[in-house]
Amino acid sequence: MQPRDPILLSAQFDPRLQTYFMLQAQALLLCTFIGIPLMPFWFVFARGIHRRQYQGLGCELTTRSLIVRRGHIFKVQQNIPLDKVTDLAVYEGPLLRALGLTSMRIETAGGGQATATGQAFLPGVVNLEAFRERVLAQRDAIVLGAEAAPQMLDDGVRRVAPLASDDVLREIRDSVLRIERKLQERG
Repeated sequence: MQPRDPILLSAQFDPRLQTYFMLQAQALLLCTFIGIPLMPFWFVFARGIHRRQYQGLGCELTTRSLIVRRGHIFKVQQNIPLDKVTDLAVYEGPLLRALGLTSMRIETAGGGQATATGQAFLPGVVNLEAFRERVLAQRDAIVLGAEAAPQMLDDGVRRVAPLASDDVLREIRDSVLRIERKLQERG
């Protein structure tokens, strides 16, 4: 059995997420004719369900992947390789905004089946921007290699050190320029 990658960072989730889950379920019940009479019962009995739903959420950044866990009855764990992550989109719908929450959608090169446009959806991550930046930095370190890991400069802008292949591209450019000069001299 392979040793598990070390955990670099664990996402924390806002407790207001339980209210978000409750309101989301109430909105779904409101949209159905049969669900309207069930709304008061759901409001009373669903608190424990939504608490367990909240407790079942987890997201950990390892050296090579994001491990996303959710669910309390049907538990799902996804291991998303960082080299496949194309974007970490920040999402804030009207219900989330009313509760002061934001969410993150993990988009991958393969698309995935979890959501319509991404691999996973994480609502209510505390310090979302800092978590997002750390994940992107780790992804860049893997994709670009350790020698081209992003660095935060004084102005707060992430910059990546040039790769060794940049030197090769410069040589090719210079060769093309020499060829163009030779052709211009002949013509």
